[in-house]
Amino acid sequence: MYGVKMQSELPEEAARLKALMDCCVLDTPPEELFDKTARLAAYLCGTPIGLIGFIDATRQWFKSRVGWDYPEIPREDSICGQTILQHELVVISDAAMDERFFNGPMVTHAGIRFYAGAPLSTREGYAVGTLCVMDRLPRELPAAHKDALLTLARLVAAQLEVRRGTKPSAPDDKSSRLEGTVVDISEHKRTDEALRDSQERLLGIISSAMDAIITVDDDQRIIVFNRAAEQIFRCPAKDALGQTIDKFIPQKFREAHREHVRSFGQTGVSSRSMYSPGTLMGVRADGEEFPVEATISQVKTASETLYSVILRDISVRRRTEDELRQAQKMEAVGHLAGGIAHEFNNYLGIIMGYSDLMAEEEVENESLRLGLTEIKGATQKASSLTRQLLAFSRKQIIEPVVLDLNASVWEAHKLLRRLIPANVDVIPVLHPDVGKVKVDPAQIQQILINLVVNARDAMPQGGKICIETAEVILDEEFSSRYFDVIPGDYIMISVSDNGEGIDADTLPHIFEPFFTTKQAGKGTGLGLSTTYGIVKQSGGHITVASVRGRGTTFRIYFPKVAETCGTTGSHPPSHPASHQKLSLRGIATILLVEDESGLRKLMSKILEKQGYRVLEAKDGGEALSICQGSLAHIDLVVTDYAMPGMTGLQLKEKLVALRPNMKFLLISGYAEGVIGSPQQNLNGGDFLEKPFLPEELARKIREMLGRINGKRNQEVPHPADAASELRSGKSDTGTNNG
Repeated sequence: MYGVKMQSELPEEAARLKALMDCCVLDTPPEELFDKTARLAAYLCGTPIGLIGFIDATRQWFKSRVGWDYPEIPREDSICGQTILQHELVVISDAAMDERFFNGPMVTHAGIRFYAGAPLSTREGYAVGTLCVMDRLPRELPAAHKDALLTLARLVAAQLEVRRGTKPSAPDDKSSRLEGTVVDISEHKRTDEALRDSQERLLGIISSAMDAIITVDDDQRIIVFNRAAEQIFRCPAKDALGQTIDKFIPQKFREAHREHVRSFGQTGVSSRSMYSPGTLMGVRADGEEFPVEATISQVKTASETLYSVILRDISVRRRTEDELRQAQKMEAVGHLAGGIAHEFNNYLGIIMGYSDLMAEEEVENESLRLGLTEIKGATQKASSLTRQLLAFSRKQIIEPVVLDLNASVWEAHKLLRRLIPANVDVIPVLHPDVGKVKVDPAQIQQILINLVVNARDAMPQGGKICIETAEVILDEEFSSRYFDVIPGDYIMISVSDNGEGIDADTLPHIFEPFFTTKQAGKGTGLGLSTTYGIVKQSGGHITVASVRGRGTTFRIYFPKVAETCGTTGSHPPSHPASHQKLSLRGIATILLVEDESGLRKLMSKILEKQGYRVLEAKDGGEALSICQGSLAHIDLVVTDYAMPGMTGLQLKEKLVALRPNMKFLLISGYAEGVIGSPQQNLNGGDFLEKPFLPEELARKIREMLGRINGKRNQEVPHPADAASELRSGKSDTGTNNG
């Protein structure tokens, strides 16, 4: 049926069938040894079906069946018919995808998808049957499970040899009788040795299994406790054997476990999963509780019922899942916070700009003047909050350099002394010759301020704060607990205190923005979230450990960089001064590109007030259209960094292709898509971070235009002042024109 040549067509088929008949096993009643082996095979391989079957000329008859209702099937329908032909382990991951079987009744009627079978071979090499496991779901079979199946098959084959024996020929004389007796003893000796070898192999597999395997008797006393169980429960087998399984079950779950075993024993089911998320727990010998997933099976012997459980410590997996969920939550909140901060920065810029312009005017109304001062102060505080939100969301502008962490910590330590009361000691413990890291120096200072101030607040009666640096290696084991950590060399900076500590319910939330346990008005809840964002944006990792009443330790790990790595945070070298002479009569032309109309109008007003001619564009496309007719007359392009459709960098690339010496000032408070410092991407341009005051924008413009005129190191006249000088008859060199 499956398109292969059947064994009945082969010359050795008659000899194979004779060997099968000699085994005296066909159509015999069930036997515990075979049933136990089939259950164990299904148990070890984790499948619902385990079978020991024998194949004669027309059928496959099943001596032992686990999870299978058919006592026999036609030989042409059997997948095991392939196994006895190949004389080796056969594994089919998905029979529905195998052209030999996808139309066969094992797939279409029985629903079998996965098959693994090992031949039961006689000493002459005839495969008389198979030990197989099957599943109705496609899957793979690990190498250890393959070895287990082959070992169990050899064990069954050895039992068949014992049954089969060797029939001596009829004796003609004393000599022949003696010879026949010797041959018979030798066969039994070889069979016994094979049986012992198979048993030792099976015990070796159980002992070396990655999962804990524990078997208990009717009284729940442990009779098998493998090496993995010793490691998971931190208990040697000699201390576990003979003890009840209750020893490794938390007190509050013991009664439920007993009831589960009693009900399972009455079902008649050979095996099933015990896993119940959130409820199945084990307890180690030292009292530590941990989550497990487990499968239980039962084997009935003539005198008792044995229960075996394969269990796995899932505490690392659970911790990794929790880490992933937390990271995903923080990422989602970060995207939201970054987007809000980006838009908010634009509106803050408008408020700050107009209030500053109004403040420059002569205001006789004292109340109005004070109101403008309050507005300015409030917007500066709001600006600080948006910077913290951008830091948390990892979208702030950073300028990383390769630096000595010890030097940065020491400098910050001197500043921190001013923030800490006299009853709190700040103790730096700096590892000598610690390696280099690539981070923004200002952010290192920000991290230390945030952590030290938090530690100070946790010690109202005084205490000690220790700032420590060290070189560490984060290995595969550490990486397995924190999914986003790449194993390798790191520089660690830790901040620890002996204060109040953080309780277990609060600990998972401490890096969330606006989460705080401080009294109203004592904190924004952004300090630790800012620290988290800074560390992540710099490619680092942060952990926290705390014991209530004993203190808290934050550890930050930055990747160690090679000593030869260059500094990236400095501004690129200036280009040679342009030979084009720019008139300082206040007629410099600036192309202003900003998608937020309110901010664009404000900036245009600021620049026009300074004497510049401003061409406005709401996006990159409009800017390109303007440049088609005015490119030669534009002295400077001021463009937003992040705009829909075409970013500021993309606009810069297009315009530079048309005019290589074009100068750019990019503005943004949002670092989406920025790799490291924005200066790395500007290639001769400049950057101004939002929100900014009118004076800051004007100063930056004057600085850049001064550079263009070859006067980078000179004070550039204000455009309005230049116009005044021209009216008085002075040139830009200070000489009279006439």
